[in-house]
Amino acid sequence: MKKNILRAGVLMLSVLLALCVAGCTNTGSGNTDTGVEGWYTLTEKTVDGNDITNTFITNTVYLKAGKATLFEATAVGASEQEGTYTVEGDTINILVGVKTYSYEYNKTNQLMTYAGKVNRQQVVMTYKYSADYEPHKESKGVAFTSELFGESLNENFYNYCPTAFIENNNTLHIWYCSNKVSGNVTDYVAYRKGTLNADGKWTFSEKKLVLEPIAGTWDARHVCDPSVVKGSFHMKGESYSYLMAYLGCYTSNVTCNEVGIAVAKNPEGPWVKVDSLNPIANFYMSEDYNESSWGYGQPSVISADGEGKILLFYTKGVKSGTYCYVEEWDLSNIDDAKLLREKRLSDSAVVNASGQVDVINNADFAYDPLLNRLYVVKEDFPYADKGGTNWITAGNTVLYIDLGEKGLDTLFGEYIWNVCGKVTAQTTGYKRAHNMGFMTDAYGRLLSPYEIPVIYTRSDESADHPDWNKGGQWPALHTYRLYGTVIETK
Repeated sequence: MKKNILRAGVLMLSVLLALCVAGCTNTGSGNTDTGVEGWYTLTEKTVDGNDITNTFITNTVYLKAGKATLFEATAVGASEQEGTYTVEGDTINILVGVKTYSYEYNKTNQLMTYAGKVNRQQVVMTYKYSADYEPHKESKGVAFTSELFGESLNENFYNYCPTAFIENNNTLHIWYCSNKVSGNVTDYVAYRKGTLNADGKWTFSEKKLVLEPIAGTWDARHVCDPSVVKGSFHMKGESYSYLMAYLGCYTSNVTCNEVGIAVAKNPEGPWVKVDSLNPIANFYMSEDYNESSWGYGQPSVISADGEGKILLFYTKGVKSGTYCYVEEWDLSNIDDAKLLREKRLSDSAVVNASGQVDVINNADFAYDPLLNRLYVVKEDFPYADKGGTNWITAGNTVLYIDLGEKGLDTLFGEYIWNVCGKVTAQTTGYKRAHNMGFMTDAYGRLLSPYEIPVIYTRSDESADHPDWNKGGQWPALHTYRLYGTVIETK
């Protein structure tokens, strides 16, 4: 979103706890007669006892001649702040704004440690002096909250419905829906790899189409809405580390959608469709079948055990209504796949952007093992109808369940949803904000217990491009691009 909503003292961006100003040119020459001057790099940081050290790509403090320069960079960007410092015995007092942070200084090990409350949270962070530290250089990448990638708006391509996770602390794998030929509305699953730079910016690889519709099959018309998770899956004597759930169909009138799965040994593929099991959510063979219904789709998958068990969520748009469904599968041996249990998700206390009663649909899910919560980001009804674009939402709500002692088993019982935050046209600055996905680790777990990165699709209204030469839905569809934002937890 266009304004920074990240508060001090929390995981991802922390201005008051932040670290050295980007673009510093002073490199320091070690300790001076004050005994503390130079660069310090983070060795450990906890918030309420939760270790968040590995979430930082860069986290430094620079002390020189009474000035303190602070910089931190994470997957969702960078923050910078300047302050002053004084030394009193074994204490270094760093003043940032109107607040002073008192660090205990260990001269022997050259460590400075802060322990105290920040925004009602107990924070402990330790920095170690580094004589050979070299400050980062600003990269040519893009910020998480800007347009991540996409073709020229002078062409008719679209990018939407992302699924994304981080591996190795600085590599982002992102799959999304796009078209192959400009002006042709045929959905493919596309992939790009992002690399996180030291200043909190991303650089992305070129677009690669990794899953396509195949003539004569159940998904001959479209393959889209991917959701990917890491695990251990075996099929026909081969081992695979990644599983994708996706929407497929062979209709062109937004009906009779179904859910399929594919597996791969590497994030970029090749991806192998599981023909023996597809469609894993079969609309035509279900008691819900009606030829005019939307069907089953918009899947989201998270790991249930870090191995072969998954939780598969998907939307049902059927004659009786629209709602979300969950199934637990054991796919460790896909040749002997087992559906373990299933249930319609509760809509208890689910609301839309206006606080009115709503249902969960077109949703993505993520698990927080530290706070023991399940989060969902779902699109809000009713859809906006201004500007000639009425087929996508302008509002999205993030909700969560406190799972308690039963953990993920809670999903198959009774529970009530709680509102965490909202992403709307008012918060993003764009006419439409839709088809959102959490940025998680490879198993569908949140990166932070305090702030939640979300990647969303932005869109203009058709009326913003009245002279667009293709007409029809293209005046909005060609503006579908991916952006990031962050939701604070409660």
